[in-house]
Amino acid sequence: MDNPMNWHPLYRELATIIGITNTQRLHQVFGGSQINLPKRLLDPHKEANLIFKEYQTGQTVHQLAYTHQYSERNIRRILAHFKE
Repeated sequence: MDNPMNWHPLYRELATIIGITNTQRLHQVFGGSQINLPKRLLDPHKEANLIFKEYQTGQTVHQLAYTHQYSERNIRRILAHFKE
């Protein structure tokens, strides 16, 4: 069980990313479960607040869109919620 070469390919790939011990722990806790990871790491509401604060400090819509990987249209939509 300790030899990753005998593991399922998914677990072997995880081991190269997070290490053998962490992969074993992940299997122990979540084995048999289906996990769906959101594409975005940040909580949407907290990221919106962060975008607004950065906008207030002088960052442009273009800079914010690039930094947060949103379109400029989405940045404007996020900022519009703070004007209401």
